[in-house]
Amino acid sequence: MAVTEETIDPREVRRQAHRVNMTRLVVFDVLGEAAILGLFAYADTIPVWVAVTFAIVCPSIALMFYAIMKLNLNMRFHDKGLLVPQIVVQALVQLTFLVLAPSLAFLFLLALLLLSAYAVLQFTPRQLTYTWAAYTVATGVALFLVRDRFSYPGTSALQIGLVWVAFVLALRLLTLVNVQFGKLRVQLSERNRQLQASLAQIETMTSHDFLTGVNTRRNFMQLLDGELRRSERTGHEFCAVMLDFDNFKIVNDSFGHPVGDLVLKIGSTIAVQSLRAMDVVGRLGGEEFGIIMPETSLDKALLVTGRIRVAVAAFDWNVVAPGLVVTFSAGIAASAKGDTVDTIIKRADDAMYSAKRIGRDCIMTAPPVPVPVPVIDEARESERDGAEPAAESNTAAARLPHVR
Repeated sequence: MAVTEETIDPREVRRQAHRVNMTRLVVFDVLGEAAILGLFAYADTIPVWVAVTFAIVCPSIALMFYAIMKLNLNMRFHDKGLLVPQIVVQALVQLTFLVLAPSLAFLFLLALLLLSAYAVLQFTPRQLTYTWAAYTVATGVALFLVRDRFSYPGTSALQIGLVWVAFVLALRLLTLVNVQFGKLRVQLSERNRQLQASLAQIETMTSHDFLTGVNTRRNFMQLLDGELRRSERTGHEFCAVMLDFDNFKIVNDSFGHPVGDLVLKIGSTIAVQSLRAMDVVGRLGGEEFGIIMPETSLDKALLVTGRIRVAVAAFDWNVVAPGLVVTFSAGIAASAKGDTVDTIIKRADDAMYSAKRIGRDCIMTAPPVPVPVPVIDEARESERDGAEPAAESNTAAARLPHVR
């Protein structure tokens, strides 16, 4: 089956367009070089047969590679750019003619320099090092072979003018190569920008609930764990709130799931707008939400959660669906020493279900965590003070923990 643009990956199509452009530049390069050689032959700097042979061989090779790229025949090979074969063949041709026409050695060395510029665009650093080493050896050998015939092209006005033209054309071609390199750099920067944007979007999708925009359960739990660690380091109290919309199944059954989704979106938006930027809201599942209030006492958390409850109840839910009434129940737990994510969530969750049991549309706070009072062993104290040990029954009573 023929390889066409329709059968190639879109990204490979863009790379192929770049390859075609680069081989086209090589064609222009060797055609210009052939023209300059023809003019040097006209100025009697080199034999005519050398210029004619170069004009036949070198452009033909360049046109062959261009045709391969244009017809997408290169897509059958592992090295789709065919850069190594191009550079090797063209370098051998240039070195051969350097030996045949040593008075124009500068021209062939310029051509080798341009070929190396093409390699910069696609070669790895190791390949570039190998290319440099190969050029070093090959040019050294070629120049050594013509050491007794090495000369300047000539001092006539035409010959000096041709040297200048050869330099200007080489400089222009080098500029065009750099333009291609600049285009690739811009494309790479744009791809990196798009990649960063995609990664940021993926991160947001994995850490935030798609419906309400608040944190997912997993991300919420990670943030809660981080707040617990921070609280341990700083000693600052914080509160965790568990919030559940009342009779949400009835809302879905009576008004439909789209209305239920709107209730969750609007309710979570009201909550976020009622909180500080440092507070965290997460959807823990279904109609259940969690809130983390850093550096907040239980009384303050109760006040803020109450404000959210009033705002949700006061919202004109008739706009969403006539006759719709929305309330929620919540439980609040203040952080305590030794708390874990599971323990503080459980205490807030238990308080929330207590609010559900007493009639919903209310807020309950979790009782303080019992703090054991250090037990004094009266027998040991008596021994330490030189007194008689207390009776066994009294000692046993003293060992019982006192709960505050």
